Parts: sequence; structure tokens; C-alpha cells
Amino acid sequence: MKIYNILIACSLVFLLSSCEDVIDVDLAEGDNQMVVDAWINNKAETQTVRLVRASPYFDSNPSPGITGASVSITDNEGEVFDFIDADNDGDYTWTPEAGNTFGKTNNVYQLRIELDGEVYTSTSAMLRVPAIDSITTTFEEESLGQPEGYYAELFAKDINGPGDAYWIKTYKNGQFLNKPGELNIAFDAGFTAGAMVDGVTFITPIRTNVNRLADSGDGAIDVDSLPPYILGDSVRIEIHSLNLDAFFFLQEAQVQMTLGDAGIFANPPANVSTNIIQENAPADAPRPVGFFNISSVSAMEKRVE
Repeated sequence: MKIYNILIACSLVFLLSSCEDVIDVDLAEGDNQMVVDAWINNKAETQTVRLVRASPYFDSNPSPGITGASVSITDNEGEVFDFIDADNDGDYTWTPEAGNTFGKTNNVYQLRIELDGEVYTSTSAMLRVPAIDSITTTFEEESLGQPEGYYAELFAKDINGPGDAYWIKTYKNGQFLNKPGELNIAFDAGFTAGAMVDGVTFITPIRTNVNRLADSGDGAIDVDSLPPYILGDSVRIEIHSLNLDAFFFLQEAQVQMTLGDAGIFANPPANVSTNIIQENAPADAPRPVGFFNISSVSAMEKRVE
């Protein structure tokens, strides 16, 4: 009887192992698309237009920078800002003189990229942005899924007049909170157009989405990865103005970044919209991707005391 059982076990192992087939997926390289990362603002710091080539799907190496391009931004008053790739790595930079910043509110700007005889352009305006009224930090006791500690809240009021859009960026001890769920964008004082929240204080979810989110793995939330603010921590919050097409771009990008949580039946990711235009492009030419936006910025920093 023991020999019979051993034979059955061996047969099962053979059958199961014989069902394993190694499948090599041979994906096409895809179009050699240019990716434009051009989010410019009026902070007193170096501004960067990043140009890279899209990498193949299974290539884990950083996307190669595009060198040898001519990059400039011109405003409606004729002022030209030349961006130079000093390190030959695809980062084209412009640095303001001491005491100056990039651009003027309400001016319109055109990005122009010349590369290998091709011309790429895009247009954006530096729109208005509200001032930050205050940042508060409140100590909260431990509760389900939330450790005890200090939690921050932003108070700012949308500017009167419908159609303003903003990107609220938070830095904890100088580190940018950049998880997909921490992407904090607002249309007027709410989430979407038509919400009828013009000219009022940002709604509560936007005000409180300035705290770090917990890490998650295999669908589980790791509460230990959610350190709240502690005494001595710094909280810096910036409000960046957005052109409406940039707001919708970020909305699409956030959906794409969270598709992995939707399971195997989720829609496959696709390129999000872009405002980069290739002039006189042949019909079969690979289209550029990425985005160009000019922001005015208001900011406030607070230390937890």
C-alpha cells in the first residue's frame, strides 16, 4: 500500500511539473517618444525642462536624457528665457538672478524645443494663486488605523471667480509627499468643475491631505509606515496655480498611477493627454508626451511646537 501511495505521489509531481511552460514575451520596442517634463514656477530657484526618451517596457534603467536640443520659453511681451543643458544630461535649466524670479502673473508663455530639425511647442499662462491663511497642527489620540501624533491642516480660500485650479504640494522636513494618493489638486475650492464651491475655503479633504499616507503592500495598509508629525517637524505647504489642461492632465495621471490597485480586470494604462505639439509632424511620426505648465506659487512653513 505504501508503494502504491509513493507511485501516485511521484505521478502527480511529474504531471504538475510537466504543465509548467516558460513563456518568453517578446514585446515590440515601441515608438521612440520624446518625454517633456516642463513644470515651471516663479519660486526663486533654478527652473528645469527635462527631456528624455521613453524606455522599453521591461527596461528598468532610467530613461536616457535627450541632449543637443535648443530649449527656450518666450512670453507675450517678447522676453526670452534660454534653458541650457550645461551637464549634457537632458536637464535644461534657467537660473534667475539674485532677487528675481521667473515670469509675471497673467503673462502667456510659449515653450519651444528644436531637435534634429524638428520643432515642438506648447503654450501656458502664469495664473493667479491664493495666499495661505494658516497651517494648524493638532494632536490626535490613537484610533483605528491611525497612530497618535500631530496632524496638519491647511487653511486657504479660493479666489473669487470660477475656473481656478491648484496643485497643493506638501513637504515634511523638506521631503516632498509624492505618493499617488498624496497628489492634492483642487478645482476652485473642491475636487471637480461644477461643484459650486467658488470663492470659499478649501473643502476638508483638500485641507487635510497634507499628511503622509501609509504605505501599502499586497492590499494591506502598513500603519507603522504612517508616522504623524512630531514636535520639531517642519511642514511646508505650497499652492501652485494650474492651467485647466494641466489640472485634467494630473487627474488622468493620478488615475493611471492607481490602476494597479484595481486588480486584473482594470483597464490597461494608456498615455495621458499632452499639450506638447510637434509642428509639421508626419502622420507616422511618434508623438511626444509630457506636459508644460507655468505656475505662480504661494507658500507657508510651520514647525510643530
